Amino acid sequence: MAPKKTAAKKRKSEDDLEEKSKEDTEEDAEEGGSRMRKNHKNKKYIGAHVGIQGGIWKAIDSCTEMGGKCFALFPGSQRSWKRPPLDLKAGFDPVHIVPHGSYLMNCGSPKDDVFEKSQALLVDELSRCSILGLNLYNFHPGSSLGSISTEQCMDNIAGAINHAHRQTPAVVTVLENMSGQGSTLGGKFSELKGIIDKVRDQTRVGVCLDTCHAYAAGYDLALKGGVKAMLDEFDQEVGLEYLKAIHLNDSKGKLGCNLDRHEDIGKGHIGISAFRDIVNEPRLDNIPLILETPGR
Repeated sequence: MAPKKTAAKKRKSEDDLEEKSKEDTEEDAEEGGSRMRKNHKNKKYIGAHVGIQGGIWKAIDSCTEMGGKCFALFPGSQRSWKRPPLDLKAGFDPVHIVPHGSYLMNCGSPKDDVFEKSQALLVDELSRCSILGLNLYNFHPGSSLGSISTEQCMDNIAGAINHAHRQTPAVVTVLENMSGQGSTLGGKFSELKGIIDKVRDQTRVGVCLDTCHAYAAGYDLALKGGVKAMLDEFDQEVGLEYLKAIHLNDSKGKLGCNLDRHEDIGKGHIGISAFRDIVNEPRLDNIPLILETPGR
């Protein structure tokens, strides 16, 4: 989840990560420079989830103010089914902007009224992204509410995506991995792949990996080599070609707790080393790295 935070605080977290990356590069230079040469070629895009109060274009100003190279935003209020008209303004490269879906949306819902509203909202938000010239749209897959099977829930989610794809052009629907809390889908990479397999146009579907969610679901990023191991498993289960963005969050909860509780980077159970590894991981070049928690 992405609470409203000040640009100054988020800038601090971003600066901390970039400083850690710089320190690693300097250490590598002392050890012979092999990693330094590799990092020199890396292209990392770090930013934050920013607010849209005063107009959706304010997101661009907020990201520019903090010196970010990418950002996430809500295309409209995440607490309302209704949306006001768009206020347009050109900005960043679309591949580095990752709109986030409403928390009201549950495309896996077994309740007909909620499913219909969620499907309609997905169409509306993809349409907004298309009008804005954006390429990506990130949302939480959904929940079975404990009353239908995982397979039926995946059918619902994929059905909503297929319907939205028919109604809108081009925009890629990006599924977010989840913490495994309750009856939500997406805590396991196999569940994300199960949804993708049911989407007709797989060129228009991808995944955003949230580090807190992954850790809470049992992927041990805190372990030495944990980031590499998670990406290896994701590649095997889903495919790195589907990875479109990363949400950078530490975790208040312990490994496998299934709780979606974000913490400031370096202050949770994941720890700063994992985020240093993310920033220095060549497989994450050119992928938006979005801070969702502030620095204090």
